[in-house]
Amino acid sequence: MIIEELQKDQIPALKNKETVKLGVIRYLLAQMKNREIELRPQHQEMNDGEAFRVLKKQIKKRTEVIEEFRKAGRQDLVDKETAELEIIKEYFSKYEPQFSADS
Repeated sequence: MIIEELQKDQIPALKNKETVKLGVIRYLLAQMKNREIELRPQHQEMNDGEAFRVLKKQIKKRTEVIEEFRKAGRQDLVDKETAELEIIKEYFSKYEPQFSADS
């Protein structure tokens, strides 16, 4: 469900030339594919719970990176990461009621 929505949202982002959103979607899909590969040796499959965990991990990572950039005085990178974080949070908030109890 989450992966399908990301894949579906790629097309309008590409058509509307929303480069930041498109980049975030592609990055999230790549991270989810990496997670799927990590699960293979354990004979587990990628599901929405795992996809939600990837979103949660990316939010944590971006928040930490923003703080580091802020400490370093790199406002340009803070703005870039903040814009990307907002896009990730949009997807996270859609699925949070479903998966927050599981995580």
